[in-house]
Amino acid sequence: MWKTRGGSSLDQSEPIWINYKLRFEGRDADRHLLEAHPAGISIEGLSWALALTLNYGVTGQTRYSRDLTKSAKIFISPPRAGSILYELNILVQNNPFLSLIAGRYLINTVTPYINGLIGYVFSQSIGLGGELAGEAQKFLDKLNGEDLKTISRRIEPPLTRAHTAIGRTADEISLRHSGSEIIRLDQETKDNLKASPVGEYDTLDSNVTSFNLLTGNGRLYSAESEKTIPFGLNDNYRHGTTTALISSMEQYSLGRSGTIRIVGERVETAAGRLVRYIVGSAEELPKEDWIDGVDPMRTRRERQRI
Repeated sequence: MWKTRGGSSLDQSEPIWINYKLRFEGRDADRHLLEAHPAGISIEGLSWALALTLNYGVTGQTRYSRDLTKSAKIFISPPRAGSILYELNILVQNNPFLSLIAGRYLINTVTPYINGLIGYVFSQSIGLGGELAGEAQKFLDKLNGEDLKTISRRIEPPLTRAHTAIGRTADEISLRHSGSEIIRLDQETKDNLKASPVGEYDTLDSNVTSFNLLTGNGRLYSAESEKTIPFGLNDNYRHGTTTALISSMEQYSLGRSGTIRIVGERVETAAGRLVRYIVGSAEELPKEDWIDGVDPMRTRRERQRI
């Protein structure tokens, strides 16, 4: 439901509506039913996590209070008969901070900014990591990296509540906009929220596939997990670490191995599954550790890692 066409000018007092679909899948949801109590907690938790994220996105304030801005509101429509699909309608009104970040108060600038912000901070909070979508990157680059970390941490409690229905009355909960998935909650993300540092450190000879210097977050390849996993920086990371991480990412993007030596603390679920690393140091491998005299950072890689 839009108030005007995507590229046309808006009256500065006119609100923008952004529509989302909230879907429950699996278990009772497949029978078009939900157990009321866990589903209600999930909806409350998700809506509060969205409210905190929107409050920051519209005002630039990271406060944790029930007294949030009136420039962003969330409305929910009940599911239609035979469906476990709720409509979430977010109302956004112009605000000086919002205009500063989005550039212009238009639907086609505000919408990708809000979607990108939600997707990014939620992904960081539930342990998926990942970088910003290309369209959203230009907006979120204007935000303070420490503020993004703060919001990601502050939405962890409500996102924990948002997972209440999972494993009880549904298997998955997804939030979508115009057919595109913004975020998906499942048993893995539920376990990720309970993960914690275990005081054990790994030394990895691996590559960095993405790294954001603004936030200190990125992804590296884990042979143990056989995929890339997220990482963050230790508050007291060693000098030269960010330079090595950036160099690895750049070499990897050029089709080279990008292998560097990384030391990170393991963050695990209660079952011992590795979720992410807290990186304390990263550096190029010394020449004595090169195999057959081949530079592991700049040699062409044989296959693409996911």
